[in-house]
Amino acid sequence: MLELILVLAAGILVGAIAGLLPALPVFTGPLILYYFVSDYYSVEYLLIFWLASYSGTQFFGSIATITTKIPGEESSAIYLADIDHLNITQKRNLLYDTALGSWVASTLSLLFVWTVITFVGIEVFPQLLSMNVQLVIYAFAIVLFFFTGNNWIATAMLITLGLFIGPRQNYALPDFWFESQQFFQGYTLYMVVLGTILIPALTEKTAPLQHIQKFGTIRSKGYSVLSGIKNSIIGAIAGLIPGPSASVATAFAYKTGGNNRYKKILNAETANNSAVITCSIPFFLLGLPINQNTLLMSNIMDIQSIDIMYAILEPGMFGFRVIDTVIMCGLICMAVYFYLSTHLIDLYSNLVQTLHDKMKWIVLILLLALISVDLQYAETTLFKYTILLALFTVFGFILKHYNISAVPFLFALILADKIIWLTIQTITIQS
Repeated sequence: MLELILVLAAGILVGAIAGLLPALPVFTGPLILYYFVSDYYSVEYLLIFWLASYSGTQFFGSIATITTKIPGEESSAIYLADIDHLNITQKRNLLYDTALGSWVASTLSLLFVWTVITFVGIEVFPQLLSMNVQLVIYAFAIVLFFFTGNNWIATAMLITLGLFIGPRQNYALPDFWFESQQFFQGYTLYMVVLGTILIPALTEKTAPLQHIQKFGTIRSKGYSVLSGIKNSIIGAIAGLIPGPSASVATAFAYKTGGNNRYKKILNAETANNSAVITCSIPFFLLGLPINQNTLLMSNIMDIQSIDIMYAILEPGMFGFRVIDTVIMCGLICMAVYFYLSTHLIDLYSNLVQTLHDKMKWIVLILLLALISVDLQYAETTLFKYTILLALFTVFGFILKHYNISAVPFLFALILADKIIWLTIQTITIQS
């Protein structure tokens, strides 16, 4: 019991810090879990820490954005210009209402995830996991990347490259394929994420910090429960879209606010928090990661040899299923986040102000620590690791320059073995 409390508390702490400090990515939680992959940890602990840290970035990301105009989360950038049109009283009310909206959306989404998983049940898994069904689902996910990306040619090239580099166990492939892969042998997923996403993001200029206002006590302006439910549903649906699911939810809900800047921001934050929860449904039911966070968790599950689709339904702590314990802890976590995000606002904004100019160094130290751990378990030399990291970093800067998401590449890279194996099996059977 004590260990469970400590894991949940650690996840809450990481989520709050990652949300308040904009240089830390929303997937800081899974990255930290890589530090512990050499040891076996209960799947409940892994999922509870992940859920707490991920959802926390969304709760506290809005605080950083509203108080300092520095996006604490990528999706909040859509309403930066609206903040200038709000006075201090409106901002106080907005801080409370966005926290309340986030709590409502997160709670409803957690219950939705539990209901879906419980309704599907383990007896349906053989049908869901059949070869033809999985192949259709993977193909559908890949097609959706073309609709959510801003360049379908680049998306096709990224998926092709990921499928080319990724396979490690498909020995039925032609010899020339594996011979061509020799150069990439020894890469790690963390290395790829570091090069294609984190290092390019570190080079971005930090937004100038404006004068921090004192907010004091915050209160509700009159939260609409019906509006909160509507935007929670928008976010829940958008959360199932591969790629930028949270950003899609935010953008769509933002537009439903009409010309009311206050309402647009509130709608966006509510939908965003719903989407970051429901994106776990494809991962839990099908082992299908659809964004950066679930991609990293999928790799951690593979490292720990955990079949997530069956593991969540196995008996866990207190006699409950693993998913029951995870959802219950998630509900507790959301209530704690609501309390924390509606109190001590001045302390949070002062923290951001104090650490603003030091963020790049903080993140650099964190990355170096994680690289040192990654090197211990990388099946390659330091020289080869450095060359591969440099290669992926150059690739990441190219993607950043053309504003292209690396998620389709990561998706194909991680799932390459499954996708290619299913394709070969289907072709063999059909022929």
